[in-house]
Amino acid sequence: MARNIGPRDHNENVVLADCTGGQDSSDLSSEVSYYSGTPDSTPDDVATVTTGQHRDWANTTTEAFFSDTGVKFKAVLIEHGDAGDYAGTGTNGYGNFTCWQMEPTLLYTRENRNCFIMYDCNHLNAPVTLPSATPSTTPSSIASASSTSSSSSHLSVGAIVGLSIGIAVGAIVLAGIAGFFLWRHWRSTKQNPAVAVVQESSPEKGLPDVPKGPSPVNAIWQGPGAREVVTPIQTPQVYHELHSDERPTEIYGDAIRGELDATPSRVELHSHDLPPRYEYENQPSPGAYGNFKGPI
Repeated sequence: MARNIGPRDHNENVVLADCTGGQDSSDLSSEVSYYSGTPDSTPDDVATVTTGQHRDWANTTTEAFFSDTGVKFKAVLIEHGDAGDYAGTGTNGYGNFTCWQMEPTLLYTRENRNCFIMYDCNHLNAPVTLPSATPSTTPSSIASASSTSSSSSHLSVGAIVGLSIGIAVGAIVLAGIAGFFLWRHWRSTKQNPAVAVVQESSPEKGLPDVPKGPSPVNAIWQGPGAREVVTPIQTPQVYHELHSDERPTEIYGDAIRGELDATPSRVELHSHDLPPRYEYENQPSPGAYGNFKGPI
């Protein structure tokens, strides 16, 4: 039975609403809903304006056709304002309406879509007061929250597991690298620095300078001429010393006679004592030049 959408009383309202799918946030639409009284969760008639997207209501003229009654509603709105501001005018061919900017509030659910009031057009000098109206999440926020929830649930199934495995493998690799460098450092500290210096020396370069310092302690004697010294890093180092036994040596002391050649010449031998060629504790060694000294 066709219903007349003409003005019945001053309480009728026409609501401009944006709707978002409750399960699918991409299911969008915009609608014009008619109420014979105060807007609530059950509109008397609904005319769809857009599908797949929300209508940009501000600064536009919107026409909605109610197929059940054959009535067309036309709204001419100005730029977007704050909640409660004057927004424009409307008409259904039977009377004029004043349209008001509203706080986006969930008003009704239809065809699995949650519809939020955006504008209210009425015959009053102020926007209508919705019964128990509590500002709710806007349609765009609902879509964002639904998308985030879907992404989070999907992430928790697959990506979180992969992320956990990746973190564990990365930690093991880093621990292995750190252990390798610590092992190399420990091994280098156990090597004998003196051995490395000896290996670097060569006949051309000569022996490196021996560092001066106090006599080593904790020496372990290993017989005449050698001792083992324990260095602070517990690495043995061997020093060699010459023996200190007294061993005097004499030069061959037999008297040697010699003759001059027969060439006419005159040669005189000096009669001075020759200095000893080998001294032992600053005293002439007996028999350094034999028992005969001086001219023969």
